[in-house]
Amino acid sequence: MKRVMMTATALLLAGGLFAYNPPAGGQNLLRLSSPTSLTDAASAAGGALYDVLPNSVVTNPAVTAYEQRIVLNVGATALTDGNDDDGSLGGAFEAGLLIPSRRGVASFLLQGIFAPLVDMQVGDSINATAGFSKEINEQLSVGASATLGVFWGYGSDWTGSLALGAYYNYGDLSFMKDARIGVSLLNLGKMYNSTNVRGINDDTSDYAARDTEWDYASNWPSLATLRTGFAATLLEKDKVKLGGSFDLAYPSFQDVVCDIGVQLQYASIIKLSIAEELDVRELAAGNTNVLPAVGLSFKFLLKSKADSTITKFAGGEESEMTVSAAWHKMYEEVNAFSAGAVLKLGLEDKDPPKIIVWEEE
Repeated sequence: MKRVMMTATALLLAGGLFAYNPPAGGQNLLRLSSPTSLTDAASAAGGALYDVLPNSVVTNPAVTAYEQRIVLNVGATALTDGNDDDGSLGGAFEAGLLIPSRRGVASFLLQGIFAPLVDMQVGDSINATAGFSKEINEQLSVGASATLGVFWGYGSDWTGSLALGAYYNYGDLSFMKDARIGVSLLNLGKMYNSTNVRGINDDTSDYAARDTEWDYASNWPSLATLRTGFAATLLEKDKVKLGGSFDLAYPSFQDVVCDIGVQLQYASIIKLSIAEELDVRELAAGNTNVLPAVGLSFKFLLKSKADSTITKFAGGEESEMTVSAAWHKMYEEVNAFSAGAVLKLGLEDKDPPKIIVWEEE
């Protein structure tokens, strides 16, 4: 344990030695590919209203530990840029899987990001993440994940990194219910640093001058990013629930990013999600991204045949399907339109086991 702590400390200190110049949107590279990623406010505490998916490991690999069911999700995003005279379009996709077992919960996530845009130039990349989380007790869990990625289109490069996380469910706190805390240390490894994409420090107004004048981005997403998050249910009355989340991230300890999330749910069926991000270094460099992301999801039950493969995996004939859509306007003229679906096999078991000490006569 001592060696692990010393290694983590050294990586944190090393993060401050690198020049800070990610591309606009570079810190959010893996949060563009689905409506849930766009609107979960990058919560390390499992979201304003706790709901974990395979893409949750992007911000904290520990939060998936309490999932009891196999979870599959897919998502796709279309990106447009009104400042691009060539009319270039971008896009992103993801496919994920959670598999719970007695030893813990394994997660797998594949994401593709294709954004050769003017205002948010993060190029083309394919990134794969695998994670594992373990429940320590009813309140505490830990997790780790590994990400590999390749980049092309504006030069070529690769990334390989680890992430560590912890999650704690405190319970009720004053008027708040289900208060949760999450802490994660992300991007421990090699980041993208040999790409010819425009960094936030570049002030060149001529897009055609890229070959001679641009200040290219380096080391993105930022090495050794510490993220802390808090979330809780703020109001619950009849069929209505209101939750909130608040996260702070410190990319390479050279920036502060604040994420705020609000979710309103009715009858566990319809959920409205709003997420706001404020990146201090991006705002200081003139890369404004202040409009919130907005998403809407709808959950319904699916019933399968008693002898079907889905029923065997789910452990029952009913499963949950959630479809969602989201929109986010970023960096002046970039619009993200996203849609996705989540399938959770079986129904959640909310009843604790009954222990009978003495057999009734």
